[in-house]
This record gives sequence, C-alpha cells and structure tokens, in this order.
Amino acid sequence: MQLSPSLNIKQRQSLVMTPQLQQAIKLLQMTNLDLTQYLEEQTFDNPFLETEDDANAQKPDPIDNNKETSPEVPNKVEVDTSLENGSAIADDPTKHEDYDNRFDCSLVEYDGSSGQSGKGPGNDEQKENIIEATVADRPNSLYQHVENQILLIFDSTEEIFVAMKFLEHLEPSGWLEKSLDEIASECGIDSTMAEKILIKLQGCEPAGLFARNLKECLLIQAKTTNHNCESLEILLKNLELLAKGDFKMLAKKCGCDPVDITRYLKIIRSFNPKPGTMFENDLPHITSPDLIVKKAKDGWSVDLNKSTLPTVFVNESYAQEIGAKATIEKVNNNFASQALASARWLKRALEQRNTTTLKISAEIVRRQRDFLENGLDFLKPLSLKDVAEAVGMHESTVSRVTAGLLMNTPRGTFTLKSFFSVSIQSSSNGVGTSAAAVRHMIGKMISEETPTRPLSDDTIAKNISKRGVRLARRTVAKYREILHIPSSSERRRKAKMEMSLV
Repeated sequence: MQLSPSLNIKQRQSLVMTPQLQQAIKLLQMTNLDLTQYLEEQTFDNPFLETEDDANAQKPDPIDNNKETSPEVPNKVEVDTSLENGSAIADDPTKHEDYDNRFDCSLVEYDGSSGQSGKGPGNDEQKENIIEATVADRPNSLYQHVENQILLIFDSTEEIFVAMKFLEHLEPSGWLEKSLDEIASECGIDSTMAEKILIKLQGCEPAGLFARNLKECLLIQAKTTNHNCESLEILLKNLELLAKGDFKMLAKKCGCDPVDITRYLKIIRSFNPKPGTMFENDLPHITSPDLIVKKAKDGWSVDLNKSTLPTVFVNESYAQEIGAKATIEKVNNNFASQALASARWLKRALEQRNTTTLKISAEIVRRQRDFLENGLDFLKPLSLKDVAEAVGMHESTVSRVTAGLLMNTPRGTFTLKSFFSVSIQSSSNGVGTSAAAVRHMIGKMISEETPTRPLSDDTIAKNISKRGVRLARRTVAKYREILHIPSSSERRRKAKMEMSLV
C-alpha cells in the first residue's frame, strides 16, 4: 500500500473563546475593588480610557479653546460602571434602570490615615539602616514596641540584624511564624547562635512574645510570675492532659494534689495565649461591600456600591484627533484603531457586568425577603438553578457573579454565596427548610442548654423534628462540626472544669 500526501477540506463547528469573551467572563467574577485595580491597568495601557480621577485632573488646552467641538460626537462618553440609575427593586429585578441609586457613600467610607513607622532610637547609623529596612512598611505598634527593646538588648550590628529578622517573622499574635532553623538559614548563622538570640528576645515585654507554640508561650509567662514552680512547668508541658480534664494524671505527673492543679489552672487562665493582640492600634481591615440592600417603601432596593465602583470614560475627542492624522503613519493608526475598539468593548462589557450583577442580586433579595425581615431562621432554600431560571441566564453565569461579591444588608454583610442553601425536607407541610436555618437552630439550642447537662445529637435531632423538619442524628453531628461545636461529652467536661475554677 502506497502512502502519498494529500489536501482535504473539512467543515466543522467549534466553540472558540475570543479574547473579548474571556475579558467579559473575567469582569463578571471581579469585586469592585478588583475591578478598580484592573481598570487602572487598562487605562495605563489604553490612551482612550480614562478614570474619573484622570478626567478631573485634566486641564483644558489653551490652544484648542476656540476650536469648535462637533455636536454629533461628545468629548467623552461615560461608561455606566457607576450606574447612575444603578438600583434594582427586588420585586422586579429587570427594571432597575427606573430607580435612582439611593446609597449614601458616607456609610461605608473609612475616614482614617495609616500610622507612620519611625526609626528606632540609637546612635549607630548601621543600626538605624537595619531597623529602617525591616520595619519601614510595618507601622504596627507591636513592631515599634519590640524594635525599641531590641536596640536596648543587643549591642553588635550582627545580633541586631538577626534580631530584626526574627521580628520580621513575628505574627500579630506575638508568635513566630517560622522555625528557628529556617530563620538561622536566612541569616546565614548556626542554630546555636540563633537560639541564644531568640532566648534574649523572649525576654521582651509583654511576656510570651517570640514563642513558637502555645506551650512555650505559657511557659515564658509562667517564668515571669511569682507563682512559677516546677509543678506548674510540668503542667504546662502536659497540656493535652489538661485539655482532656484528666486532673488525676496531671496531679500524679506534677507530684501534687488535685487541689493544687485547680490553683494552677487559675494562674494559667490569667496568662495571655496571644500577647501580641494587646496592641490594637492597627487600622481595622475594612472590606467594602459590592452591593447595598436597603428597605424601600415598595420593597427592598439593591444598589451597586458607588463608593467602590469606578467610573471610566472613553475619550472620543482624542479618537477624532488621531483619526484626522491617520494618513501620517499607518502603524500608529492601526494601534489607535485597536485601542479604541478595545475601549468601547470594555465599556459594553462593564455595563453588562453591572446589569447582570444587579439582576442576580435583586432576585436573591426577592427570594430571601423573609430572612431580611425576620432573621436567619427564615432563610429559604435556594439553588443556582432557581436564580438562573428566574433571570434567564445560565447557572455558570450566576455562579461566577456570586463567587466573591459582598452584599451589605440590615442583617449584616454576607457573601452572595451564603444566600444559597440546600433544602431539608419538612415532615409537616412539605415546604423545605434551608440547611443554614437548620444549622442556626442547632447552634441556638446548644447555646441555651444547661452546661452541666448538654444536649446529645439524638436529642437535638428529635427536638428539631418536632418543629416539622426531618433530621437524622448524623446530620446534627455533621452540622455541629461545621459550626465548630464540640460533642456533648466534651462540652460537659469543659463545664465541669470551668466550675472547678470558680
């Protein structure tokens, strides 16, 4: 059989993700803050795109003062990213264009300035350089506090350098985030020298700083108190027995009476397991919501958060100017055409992103009205499919929009994903109850139980079933673990331990 090359023509259909489609999908998943950063990058690369700040900063060109502007083409076309008509009434999510944005930006804006880190005291210029290089970007007062002590504890430049490396890896809790060997390797020294410096650092105030674990943190604090003794140190080295409440074994290991163990526990309770947290001068980490839900006369209104949503312009006058010079250089004209087309496409993609976000969020609010008015017990079961069918979109689109966006409501700030919950069958009226509402019931029951007589999973399941919700014991156990609530036996043991400390 002889093989020979040949040319064949075939026709077939295939789905292709164009760059524009990829960009539109990417915009759907962005929060307002992510979108701001993305648009800053785009305006840097595209001369036809301007943010609101750029537009306000521009000054009129005196040469063009007398130039007439064509009435057919506006100077700038505003991209509707801020949606001047950017609210949606949850009862009719498709008519959001008819309502003004009622959100007051001052409600979420944070009026504060970050602290400035200063150089630590000291006459040695090398010391100051080391300090500046290490903590210049860490205005946290914890680091400033420790920095000042380092300059008093150590003399040589080498020791200060290593100490500052330890400080660099100090967590806000006051613990070290890296091991001794890792820090020694970074500094190019042996573990013995690193340990000597660490021991000195563990003498910093407040006691417990630079600990590598809970046991070491408590031991450091025990050594600085008047109650320090060998039995207390042995107790701290056997925290696993303490967690189990095995006082008899602890007393045996410590060589003391169980009554003494109770006294030691009172001392331990006075210690701070995370000594760094007493420094609370840092600015709080504020996550601004992407959507605002407010009570309106005719329902609930959903607005895009204008304070974090950027406004972008397409500079059409600049496009005209470039077009008039098209014959000068063909290469530049091709670049300008592509950039202008990209800017206009981005405008449409942003408008579509905002419209889609409002439609989906308005439908969520419409379905979860009982939750907004009455609380978590009234959160209804909701799936991506339910919302997708209501707004006429695909489930994947709803999933992308709700992946990371935050919604501020009178009940608090929630991710859009948290409004979706599976349905648990009801034994009475056949209407399902959301899993989130059931978890809230479980948590509420446990919080109201008698500490010395905690409710078992089986008892909780029976109590919830009496409310008309079919629930198995293993489901209660699963939801209890999700809520990070220990078992009834562990809760009983903890209650007895707390009573012994009173």
